[in-house]
Amino acid sequence: MTTALVIHAKHLTDRLRYMQQQLKGWQGEVRYIEDYDKSELTEELLAEWFKPGCELYNISGPTSCAMKHLEACRIIVDEGLEGAVVFEDDIMLHRDFSERLDESLKECRERFKGQPVIISYEDSSLQFIPRSQRVRGRLLYEAPHGRNRCNGALYVSLEAALAICREVESNRCDISIDHYYQIHLYDKGIVKMLWCEPCLATQGSFCGGFVSSMGQIRQMEGLRWKLKYAYKRLLYWLR
Repeated sequence: MTTALVIHAKHLTDRLRYMQQQLKGWQGEVRYIEDYDKSELTEELLAEWFKPGCELYNISGPTSCAMKHLEACRIIVDEGLEGAVVFEDDIMLHRDFSERLDESLKECRERFKGQPVIISYEDSSLQFIPRSQRVRGRLLYEAPHGRNRCNGALYVSLEAALAICREVESNRCDISIDHYYQIHLYDKGIVKMLWCEPCLATQGSFCGGFVSSMGQIRQMEGLRWKLKYAYKRLLYWLR
């Protein structure tokens, strides 16, 4: 059974109800990370987690989100979990998520045992593994360097959580949490970033299911999102 850690802002009660319903049959513990809401941030907390002068060294929604993600790593480490699935509270899980998740974690244990692994499951940035690179029966592929799938649905292994906590303690985080995990830490060899193909989740803030908690208006929503998604899937299938 795998623990699910949900990044959640307390005032977004509609998202809490949505996630509770969506994870109703989850085979494992479900925990909501509600500490470090924007209203709770202080100068002392910023200094503990982030480099002075960086884009996250301010009281903002993205900073709050980053702190909740880093707190998820602390929970994995402090409780000695094998790993955990980390969701943002606008994630929309595909119908086969649970089944494919189990398959991917089995593959992860067989191929990447003991390594600092992060697995991305979402398609929100519309980036996929080209068909020519896919292997029958395989779900996990090393992510292309410099590419970002976002952090809405991740599996973080204990080894990865340890590596992230050590890096933050030593050098602090200095860029958005998506890029910190999927580009900065990956490029430095601190974590191994894997993509699941097929993707198993979509952030509602990207496809029009939710208004962004950052107060942003997403351009890819509704019918436009579906059309762009279909185009990108075809493009990667032809590659």
